[in-house]
Amino acid sequence: MYNKSVMVMLVALGLAGCQQGQAGTDTGAERLPPKAVVEPIDPVTDPLAAAKARKQQMAQQVDLNAMRADVMALIGDAKADNVAQCRVVGFGSKPCGGPARYIAVSVKDGDENEIMAKIGQYNAAAKAENERLGLMSDCAVVPKPTVTLKDGVCTLQDSGNSATF
Repeated sequence: MYNKSVMVMLVALGLAGCQQGQAGTDTGAERLPPKAVVEPIDPVTDPLAAAKARKQQMAQQVDLNAMRADVMALIGDAKADNVAQCRVVGFGSKPCGGPARYIAVSVKDGDENEIMAKIGQYNAAAKAENERLGLMSDCAVVPKPTVTLKDGVCTLQDSGNSATF
């Protein structure tokens, strides 16, 4: 008898806890879904608003090509007197993570902090663009090459490790 009454109380408490709403709210009130953060614009019914929204969206996009050109102009020819002035830096961002490729950078004629900051900004923008567009990739690990000095220019040399994970 005691087990039966305990079981009935547990079931009653369980059912009471399953009620929708929060404590102290009117249970007869209609529950509405939250408002959309961005109202969808139908280009068929309102082509001007759709064009305006698209233009605003395009203005918010970062011009990766211009950023890439800025970085490459800052790096220049990557000339160096010795290999100690050369750096191997990840450039871009694969959607799965990690750099899209590596580039050789010389710190002989440029400010290393400025160069690395620009590359970091580009990498962050590339990652954000991948996320915004929902891009996917092969998730292959790009092996980090070694850098050599060839005719006074920092040059990447394949490390010979072509394994992908």
